[in-house]
Amino acid sequence: MNYLICGKHTVLAAYNNDRVKVIYLLESNTKFSTLFKNVKIEIKNKAFFTKKFENLNIKHQGFAALVNPIIKHQLNNFDHQKEIKFVALQGIEDQRNIGSIIRTCAAFNIDGLIIEKKSFNESSLLMNKTHAGNIEHLKIFLTSNIINNIKTLKKNNFSIYCLDQNSETSIKDTIFDKKSLLVFGSESKGLKKYIKKECDISVSIKINKNVESLNLSNAVAATLSHI
Repeated sequence: MNYLICGKHTVLAAYNNDRVKVIYLLESNTKFSTLFKNVKIEIKNKAFFTKKFENLNIKHQGFAALVNPIIKHQLNNFDHQKEIKFVALQGIEDQRNIGSIIRTCAAFNIDGLIIEKKSFNESSLLMNKTHAGNIEHLKIFLTSNIINNIKTLKKNNFSIYCLDQNSETSIKDTIFDKKSLLVFGSESKGLKKYIKKECDISVSIKINKNVESLNLSNAVAATLSHI
């Protein structure tokens, strides 16, 4: 199903990935119409953008687009290259957090994101604005059972890591294998025990003892900076 996105970088990235059906530009942004070729462009007044985005407190920058859904990949069809890094999310529901993690994964050259179907709202304006178009640079794998994905990757010689604040193994002391999956749980509950048991190595981020914890997206960034 087609859906609406907004923000200059988000719209441009979707356009460059051939997902855009219609471009909507604020009247003052007409000059940017030359950025888009062979696609329908509609010039809209401020009321259009206010109704669609500002009431949700989303900064649209006068850019919006109607887009096709992203391609969802199958884990058993990925390229079995010698070096590949995946991230998996379990129990993450905040769409802004998911958007931030998508952006972080793209920034650190992660090849794909495994995420539960029930948690992934592709048409979320919050998520799409937060990832700023970086979902276009990442393979998305939807799952109803992360355990099955872990087992599939193990059969393909992946090492499975999970972030666990109770682990004695610091992320700084960990050398990640060339084929790795990093699994992250929710901020409030962490990873479910049965998922932890399937992981080969648990790692932690050592932080100031006066700070209780990191925001999940910050924890993901801190982890990925070491792989």
